[in-house]
Amino acid sequence: MFIEPVFGKKFFGREEILATLHKRVTAIKGGYRQNLALTGPMLAGKSSILRHFLGSVRSSDIVPIYIEMNGEDFRSFSTRFMASLLYQYLVSEGRQPYPEFDRLREECAEALPVTLRQIDAICEALDRKKENGAYEKLLDITSIFKCETGKKCIVILDEFHNLANFNLKKPFQVFGKFIMVQKNTMYIVSSSQKTLLKEILSEKLSLLFGNFEVIDVDGFDNQTARSFISEEAKDAPVPDDITSYIIQLSQGNPFYLETILKRFSEKARSSGDQGRRDPKECLLDSLAELLYQSDGILNQYFTNTINFFLEKKARKTLINVLVSIARGNSQIKSMRRDMAKSDRALGEKLEKLKSMDLIDKNGVFYKIQDRLFEFWLRNVHSLKAETLVDDMDIKYLEFRDTVDRDFLEFCQFNSLGAEATVRMLFSSFRNERVCLNMNDRKMPLFGDVDSRRLSGNVSEIAGVVDNSSWVCHVKEGDIMEENDILCLSGQKNIQRGTKIVRKIAVPLGGIEHTAFLLAKENNIWVWDIKKLNRMLRLYGKFELVL
Repeated sequence: MFIEPVFGKKFFGREEILATLHKRVTAIKGGYRQNLALTGPMLAGKSSILRHFLGSVRSSDIVPIYIEMNGEDFRSFSTRFMASLLYQYLVSEGRQPYPEFDRLREECAEALPVTLRQIDAICEALDRKKENGAYEKLLDITSIFKCETGKKCIVILDEFHNLANFNLKKPFQVFGKFIMVQKNTMYIVSSSQKTLLKEILSEKLSLLFGNFEVIDVDGFDNQTARSFISEEAKDAPVPDDITSYIIQLSQGNPFYLETILKRFSEKARSSGDQGRRDPKECLLDSLAELLYQSDGILNQYFTNTINFFLEKKARKTLINVLVSIARGNSQIKSMRRDMAKSDRALGEKLEKLKSMDLIDKNGVFYKIQDRLFEFWLRNVHSLKAETLVDDMDIKYLEFRDTVDRDFLEFCQFNSLGAEATVRMLFSSFRNERVCLNMNDRKMPLFGDVDSRRLSGNVSEIAGVVDNSSWVCHVKEGDIMEENDILCLSGQKNIQRGTKIVRKIAVPLGGIEHTAFLLAKENNIWVWDIKKLNRMLRLYGKFELVL
């Protein structure tokens, strides 16, 4: 219901990731192999990307093998692996094979006798319950196939972490031993368990970590999300303020966008006596039905998320921590105040939630990764759990009013503009430590924060504390160039008696590569829209949607 990948005409965006995948295909043809790992939250579109990529590989000397690893036993996995190899080989030869294992073996008998002998050996080992031996033979089959046909393989293992669920001895270490020497087989792995995948790559495949290029798959960026909404809502155009609100609430997640837009379009097209309905009313009704009603798709998805990740015994205590964070308690001391008790195990619970990729830790801050899930926890789960009177109609209207207030607050925030937004962010600093570029940095409590317009699209925000100051240049619209960095780099002081100790460039329209290198050379921090929004969210603000 929730996780069917999209492909063909329904596939949208992801040009940069697809370009990287195709670049690596070109490289392996030329003799250079670079393995890839795609990681990101559930429903971010990893499987859709991989399936779309699979359909676009058109080369007679490349054989792609795609295996989705979800809840099957090792024999089924092995059979699908071998069948996919034979099937894709025949496709590469211009044939139209029938996807049935025994039929595929018959069709390949004459052309692939050596590969088929290896397949027979794997099947025999499986019949004798020698799964570890079968596993090693399976991993070796692409090398045997290359020697026999001259064709290289691209092996795609979707939800790769599930390899641990097979009854195998050290499955990842054995996997690593084989791919280390298989220079003619390219591996692409993916996982929705981001922390777990990086742990596998860095610990269980430690010798190979450098051989895996890790690609984070998040939601669409603002521009792509706008294009997606415009394309999906052709029959019922979405006003700009509602478009921006949906983008920031969903963080550009394609599943959330499509689900909300589908319901919004249904509401907008439904006509009464006065024709089309007010767009804001359509938004409120859509989110109320999807997030609040018991049969709402997003309500069911988030309920399933809790049940999937949180064991029944620990669910109550862990959900209380999640709800507290969702309410805006992002530091341990505020969580303890909110839950009105001293919990010695709070640190362990936070680490548990972090290992599940439900929350992130940045410096002293803990935040729920998924903003829409956070919204649901705060305004649906919490509302239903704490109500004294079990009246669904009343609670439904309360939730609808909550969405209305949130929408209006976002519209007010979004009308501030970039200059006022960054100034507000600077004014929020309270000497907290935040992780920036892999280093912990202290965000000072400024005694004074001021801003001014330097030119038509460049603003300056300055914060002063004691005899030190931070200065930030924000450029809107146009791309940030070397001259912009030189201007910031050459600035000596903000006011008499203060020394500039930190300079930040915020290129909302992007930054030239040479300008970025110049900023790095001059120890100037660069906060693109993604980093700026990450900071805004840490400090409990809405995200900027351009």
